[in-house]
Amino acid sequence: MDTTTSTRKKIKISKDDASDIVPTDRNTDEKDLEEFLFGNADDEIWEHAGHELSDQESNEEQNHEEEKAEEEEAFFFDSGPGFVMDSDSKPVAEDESMEEPTMENGNQLESIDEIDYEEEDDEGEDESEPEEDKNYGYKQKPAWEDEDDARLMVSLLSADRLKKLRKEEDEDIVNGLEYEKRLRTQHAKIYPRPDWATLPSELKRKRDDGSDNEQYEDDDQLDDEERLDLLKSTYGILQLRRENRTLPSNFLDIKRYKNANQMSPSESSISTVEFHPNAQVMMAASMDKTVRLFQVDGRVNPKIQSVRFQDLRPTCAAFHPSGDQIIVSGKREFYYIYDVQSGSIDRCPRIWGRQERSLEKFSISPCGRYIAFKGDDGHIILVSALTKQWIGDLKMNQSVRSFDWSSDGKYLYSIGSDAEVYQWDVGERECVKRWRDDGGVDCTAIGVSPNDKYYATGSTLGVVNLYDQQVLEPNNTTPKPYKTLGNLTTSIGQIKFNHDSQLMAYSSSEVKNQLRIVHTATGTIFNNWPTERTPLHKVSALNFSPNSDYLAIGDMRGRVLLYGLNHYVL
Repeated sequence: MDTTTSTRKKIKISKDDASDIVPTDRNTDEKDLEEFLFGNADDEIWEHAGHELSDQESNEEQNHEEEKAEEEEAFFFDSGPGFVMDSDSKPVAEDESMEEPTMENGNQLESIDEIDYEEEDDEGEDESEPEEDKNYGYKQKPAWEDEDDARLMVSLLSADRLKKLRKEEDEDIVNGLEYEKRLRTQHAKIYPRPDWATLPSELKRKRDDGSDNEQYEDDDQLDDEERLDLLKSTYGILQLRRENRTLPSNFLDIKRYKNANQMSPSESSISTVEFHPNAQVMMAASMDKTVRLFQVDGRVNPKIQSVRFQDLRPTCAAFHPSGDQIIVSGKREFYYIYDVQSGSIDRCPRIWGRQERSLEKFSISPCGRYIAFKGDDGHIILVSALTKQWIGDLKMNQSVRSFDWSSDGKYLYSIGSDAEVYQWDVGERECVKRWRDDGGVDCTAIGVSPNDKYYATGSTLGVVNLYDQQVLEPNNTTPKPYKTLGNLTTSIGQIKFNHDSQLMAYSSSEVKNQLRIVHTATGTIFNNWPTERTPLHKVSALNFSPNSDYLAIGDMRGRVLLYGLNHYVL
C-alpha cells in the first residue's frame, strides 16, 4: 500500500483556492463514511450498517399491527367454553391453496404468525411432558402467561418454606415456570380434591395406577363408557338420596324458612297447599276466594300469580299430574279449571247425570285419568280428567269421609263414618277388599303411601292406625295395625306421606300445634320436632314437595309455614 494512504500530508493552500481543492488521498474509513452518508449502490453497505432502515420499516409494521390488534380487542365474541376464534377470517382451504411469497433469490419467507415459538422454548424441556401438566390439570390452556416467568430465577434454599419444593437435596435454582409448577403440586398434596368431586372412573384409574398424586386425564381422553359418569352424575345423586340413604328414626333434621306466602298472605284460613309436580312452585288456596302461586326458594318466595273467584270459596284444589291444570272446587255444584300455561279459566257448571249440590272434596288419580268427587249418600263420583264427563259411581254403605289413590291409579281406597275401609277397582267399578278399622270409631281421614306399603286411618278421637301390606291379604278379615298413634286428642283432618314413604305427617285443626311426623318403618314419632315454640297455630293444610325437600303447613290465620327437610336437600 502507498505511503500516501497511510499518512496524512499537510498541503498549504491559499484562502482563494481553498474552495477549489479537494484532498485526493483518503483512507478506507473515510470512504465508508462518505458512502454511508451520501449513498452507494454497493449491497455490502447493508452488512456494515446493521439494517437500520429495515428495522425502521419493521417497527412501522409492528406499530400498525398493534393498532389493528387494539381495534379487534374492542369487540369480544363469547361463543361458549372450548371455542377458539381463528385469527384469519378466510377459510382454511383457501389459505392452504395460496402460494407463499418468495424473495428474488427464490427462498420462501416464513410468516411471523406461523413461527412456532413454543417449539424453540421447549427444546431444553422434557419432550415426554404431557399436555395436561403444562395446563396444570385444567382442560383449557391458561388465558394469559407471563413471558418473564421463564427468565425468573428462584432459589429454593433462600427460605425454609421453599426447601420442601426441592426434588434433590442439593437443588437450588429453578426458573419461574418450574417454581409455579412445584407450588401447584404442593398445593394439590395439601388440599387434595374431595371424593364428592371425583368421578368413579377417576377413582378407579387412581387405584389402578397406585399413585397418590391426583393427576386426572383430560375429558377428551375418556372412552365412551367412562364418559357416562358425567352424564349420570346428577342421576347418581338422586338415586343415592332415594335408595341408599335411610332416614334415621330418632332425629328429624328440619329447618325453618321464610313463610311460603309472605309476599301475599291470605286473609282467611288456608284450605289447600300443594306443590307443582315438575317445578319449584307451590299453590295455596284459601277461604278468601283466592288461589295463589308462589316460586319457592326459601328466602323470598315471590308470588307468581293469584286468581280470585267471585262466586266460590275454594275448599279443595289440586294440580293435575301433568302440571298443566289446576282443579278448584268448593261447596257449590260447579268447579273451575285453571290452565296454567295459557292462564285461561273454564267453569264446569255441574257434573251431568248427578244432582250433588256440593263438590267440596275431590282427588285426582296419579295416572291423571280420573277425578273422584265426594258425593251424597255414600257415593263417590268418577269423572274423566280429559273430558270432565261423568263415567261412573262407587257406592258405600255410609257417608264418605275420605279417599286416596294407589300409586298407579288402579285402586281407590275410601273410608266412611262407620269405620269401614273399601278398596275399589276403578276399572271394574267394584269393591275388591273391605275391612273394619281397628277400634271401630268414627273415621275422618285415610292415606296411602306412594309405594303402596303403608295405609293410615284417622278418627275423631285423634287416633291414627298404621297398617302394612298384610291388610290386603284376602284371608285377613280383621287386620290389626302394626302401630297405633294416640298423640293427638282431636279429630284428624290431614294424613300425608312423603315421596319415598319414609315419613308420614298427620294433623288436626281444632286445637293449636296439633301436628306430628312419623317414621313409618318403625312407627315412631319424632320427639325433636315440633316443639312448644314451633308456631304452628291451628293446622288446616299440609303437604310435602315432590322430592320432600320442603314441608308446607297452612294454618287458620292465612299463613303457610315453610320448612326444609335437610335429609332430602341436594
